Parts: sequence; structure tokens; C-alpha cells
Amino acid sequence: MADNRVNGCFLLTVFGLALLPLICDADTWHYPKPKPDGTVGNPEHWGGSCDTGRRQSPIDLNMKAAVKGAYPQFVFDNYDQVMRNASLVNNGHTIQVYAGEVSASVYGGGLRNKYILEQFHFHWSSEHTIADQRYALEVHLVHRNSKYASLTDAAAEKGGVAVLAVLFHVDEQPNDAIKTILDVVTPVKDKVNDYVRLAGVFALENLLPKSRSKYFRYEGSLTTPLCAESVVWTIFPESLPVSLAQLEEFKTIRDGEHEELVLNYRPVQPLNARALVWVSDTEQRADGGSSFLRANSISMTAGLLLSIVICYFRT
Repeated sequence: MADNRVNGCFLLTVFGLALLPLICDADTWHYPKPKPDGTVGNPEHWGGSCDTGRRQSPIDLNMKAAVKGAYPQFVFDNYDQVMRNASLVNNGHTIQVYAGEVSASVYGGGLRNKYILEQFHFHWSSEHTIADQRYALEVHLVHRNSKYASLTDAAAEKGGVAVLAVLFHVDEQPNDAIKTILDVVTPVKDKVNDYVRLAGVFALENLLPKSRSKYFRYEGSLTTPLCAESVVWTIFPESLPVSLAQLEEFKTIRDGEHEELVLNYRPVQPLNARALVWVSDTEQRADGGSSFLRANSISMTAGLLLSIVICYFRT
């Protein structure tokens, strides 16, 4: 499989795994080119919910817009297991990794069900910002609700997808986990939909920050077409290091038109009438995975707003 070139539609049929290519052809949508000042505008011609949705992602994560919440602790199943036969692909929009023989999942943390890992991929620079600060890199660990047989099915349902997002800052020392991925990326830099296997020792927990009890939570969308509004987002604010050389290597990946992906992030979208929750504490509960929210007692106004938003989501 590592050496065979397969078109995007066939990949969808065989694997049913990909979040980013929920549409078949890598050439049907593109990231905008950066402006001279380094900024980017909203992508054109993505269509559908990408243009008309009210719960789109990514967003700016700002404490001033957040309410305080508390959830049970996260439970990460098999995140500490070494991935065997993991594979990597350049899908024309990012570098995406499948965990191979490791069956990893996450529950707790306010998630209503167990979510099974499908893949993880990278965005350079980060898609989410914190107080308008953009980070060097962002990894998305994409999970489907265990109620659904495939990621495609899950993406069609509210709450069907859970994404854990981790941010990276530039550091002098290279990141060992990122190195394992970049060590095998050269053969697919200019070969869309070609697969290679990871050669180094790698566990998913290497992509998570040490502090997993502090995070932002909101309901949003996929950040690529079709921008389905089915994602429960968890963004950890404790960033991990990545070297400048590693970051620059990501930027040499080429898309379906053989142009370098200098950036592959979608600009932030309006929060609109959504609850942005800041979790800085966990509550020990016997039922573990049940979802609940404790509104910030300091702000009765914020609590009322949250109730209105919850009612809106249920209608």
C-alpha cells in the first residue's frame, strides 16, 4: 500500500476514514494564498455550510467570551500504546496519519459517548487562535462517535465527531514525535494519495500536553469542505514545542497542483450564539462519561446565555 497511487474516491470507499477528503478530488478545493503581509482571507468557492453555517470552525478562544465549566476527567484508551503499521499520506491538503493496529479511543471530559480515533493531521499555522494569537502548528486528533460505523456517517450527525486539538510553539529543540513523522514524509511530499509507513516508535500520547484538565470546549464544524457542523471541539491551551526547521519542512509539502502548501489553515469564524466553555478543573463522578456543565457562579448573565444556547441546539 505504501507504493501504490490510489485516487481519492477509491480511498473513501476502501477506508471510509478520511476527515479531510470527505469529497473525492484533492483539486476541487484549495487554501487561499497568503497576502503580502502574511495574512489570509476566507477561502472562496467552498460552498454549502462553509459559507452559510452558523456554527463554523475554527474560532478565536478568548476568556472574555467563555463561561466556566467542569467535566469528569478524560480517559484515553490505548493512547500509550506504540502504533504498529501506522501509515502516513499526503492527501493534497495536509499530512495525515492513520494509527494502524492501535485501536485508540477517548471518553469522559464531558463527551456523551466513547469516541474512536480515526486519524490525525496537521495545520500550519494553527487554525484556532487564543486571544488572537496564532500558533506555529496545530494537530487534530479526529474521533468518530462509536455509535456510527464510519467517520462519514458520524460527520453527518450532530456530535458525531470529536476532535482534540493541540497547539505547538516554536522552540530551539526539535519535537521527537514530529520527527518520527517527518522522517518518512519525503517520498510523499509531491505525491498526493501515496502512502508510507511510519518507521519510528510512536505513541499517541506523545502528541498530548501533560496538562489535560484545562481546555476550551465548543460545538463547531469540520474546518474543510463540507464544513459539516457535527464536531465537539476540545482545544488544549498548553502548547508543545516544535523546531523552526520542522515547521519549515511541513511547508514543503505540495498539493494536487504541485504547489507548496505554505499554509493550510482556515481563518477564524464568528462565534455567533454558541457557548464557549473554559474547563480548568475536573469533577470526580462515578458515571465518568456523562456530560454536564457547571456555569460560572460569578456571572449570572453568562449562565442565562448558556441556557439559551443549549435550548437553541436542541431545537
